[in-house]
Amino acid sequence: MALRARAKEFFQKCSDEEGSISLLIIGLFIVTLISIMVMTNIGSIAIAQRSLVQATEAASQRGTHELDLDNYYKGKGTIFTPLIRNRYSAPNVRRIPINCSTGYSEVVKELRDWSVSSSAQKRIELGEITLESYECDGYEIAINTRVIAKLPFAIPLTSLKQIELHAGVATENQRSEGFYLFGHRLY
Repeated sequence: MALRARAKEFFQKCSDEEGSISLLIIGLFIVTLISIMVMTNIGSIAIAQRSLVQATEAASQRGTHELDLDNYYKGKGTIFTPLIRNRYSAPNVRRIPINCSTGYSEVVKELRDWSVSSSAQKRIELGEITLESYECDGYEIAINTRVIAKLPFAIPLTSLKQIELHAGVATENQRSEGFYLFGHRLY
């Protein structure tokens, strides 16, 4: 009999709705907190990705500024050069030649500068930016970079604390349209 009385009393306490709102509030608070953490991580990753793209673009542009002077001034000395060459017969006339070996060293220097920089453009979540690939055909530089970014919050029930980001950029320099005489543009 005592066992039945205890069971009846237990089921009456369970069916009592007093205090159920506090469980609902605690559950909603936990869901809201996890949602805020996830959204903060997503925003941080998006901003870190943009910072990596900016670093990759800066490195690529720094590499394209290394001119191959021998090819740049080759065949530019006559008055008839612009008349002989047109856009369709010589597609590389407007493209500026790049010295690939010095361009590579400039790309590496720029990525190193971004990795150790404390400027506002580089996110604190980013680690050291590494160069994955470098391709240069004498007129265009294409690079791919990667970095490990730390997440601001570790998401509960997951082991995700960092993420790997990648960026790729291709850059070339071109001369403006116009008439060139001895390497100088005449308007």
